[in-house]
Amino acid sequence: MRVLFTTTNWKGIYFCMVPLGWALQAAGHDVLLACAPSQAAAISAAGLTPAPVLEGFELMQVERMSRYAAAVRSPGDFDAVPPVHPVTGQAVGDYAEYDVLAHEEEFARRYRETLGRNCDAAVEFARSWRPSLVVHDLMTPEGVLAALATKVPSVYHSPGMFGSVEASLHDPTGAFPRHGVHGWDRSQIAYAIDPSPDRLAPDMGRALRMPVRYVPYNGPGAMEPWLLERPERPRVCMIWGNSASGIFGTQVPALRYAIDAVTAAGAELLLTTAPEQADALGDLPDGVRLLRDHPLHLLLPHCDAVIHQGSVNPMMTAAGLPQLILALTDDQVEIGRRFGRGGSSLLLPGLEATAQQTREAVSRLLTDDGLRAAARRVQSDIDSHPAVARLVPALEQLARTGTLTAADLPR
Repeated sequence: MRVLFTTTNWKGIYFCMVPLGWALQAAGHDVLLACAPSQAAAISAAGLTPAPVLEGFELMQVERMSRYAAAVRSPGDFDAVPPVHPVTGQAVGDYAEYDVLAHEEEFARRYRETLGRNCDAAVEFARSWRPSLVVHDLMTPEGVLAALATKVPSVYHSPGMFGSVEASLHDPTGAFPRHGVHGWDRSQIAYAIDPSPDRLAPDMGRALRMPVRYVPYNGPGAMEPWLLERPERPRVCMIWGNSASGIFGTQVPALRYAIDAVTAAGAELLLTTAPEQADALGDLPDGVRLLRDHPLHLLLPHCDAVIHQGSVNPMMTAAGLPQLILALTDDQVEIGRRFGRGGSSLLLPGLEATAQQTREAVSRLLTDDGLRAAARRVQSDIDSHPAVARLVPALEQLARTGTLTAADLPR
């Protein structure tokens, strides 16, 4: 069986699919990941084979452009954390430094054209390679189109906590009708692999939800021996990823508030962050170990709690620990609320949180036994799902027959 994965430029979105790629390869199937050239090295490092047939588009720049334009139109709403330059990602002294309103339409046009070319490239590649099955992530409509155009089944792979109704499958390019696919909408997603805890499962619409055990993967890295030397005091892991600094710059106050709150509480802090954010932090309090882009899944078994900026990758990776979510975007706030129904996490709006609110949240993170008990329940829920390898026979059947029912899924 040949399985084509389609991936976005956002590693935190497609990393969830890496363990499925491993399982399919281990079962003897051919797996290729259609991607932009910028992702080829990361995919190869994960032990999978990239097919760099898609064009890259700087998704963080898309977010920066949107935020900058909103600030120009309503500057008073962005006093706490002003937007950074849409192109350079650097702080600006005055919004007049970049005429975002003049560039907005042209930027959107280039984005649509790139997406359209990617849709065409995915269809062309699928027709040439002839996969039996397509697996797509949250943000790759070209995978859906490639499957429909070549008449093979497709499966949406959620990173966790995102339903099929939230997948980015709109078509502003006209690519779907261009390839003979008409009347497309998200309700046509028929199958969805979902590692979310059952009690917190998102809306999958009409799709058959295929629960699977979450296997954390956050990129390659080494197991450092010092991690095994547990300190007598609590150890907190904090991840402030590339998207946080790439979209919002390196001066978000909540990051420093959290660092100070953890060390003031007498805990050790493992802070893993993007290199540019690490360079911008300056002097740090005693008790902080600064790491650059260290894989989170290698740190967490040796930590007591986690703080992060609201991305779903650390949220799911750290499911078995109490979490403080400093959500930076509207969708992170919503997903943070959704995850919070499990009782294991605290949520603050990361662009508005005060130092006092952060101190109080960190104090509770370190002392509230209810958070820890709830985290164990959430992890137990996830662990009760079938292992990734047990999902392979169902996918084989889907590729062979074109259909699956709930009775066909592993228990």
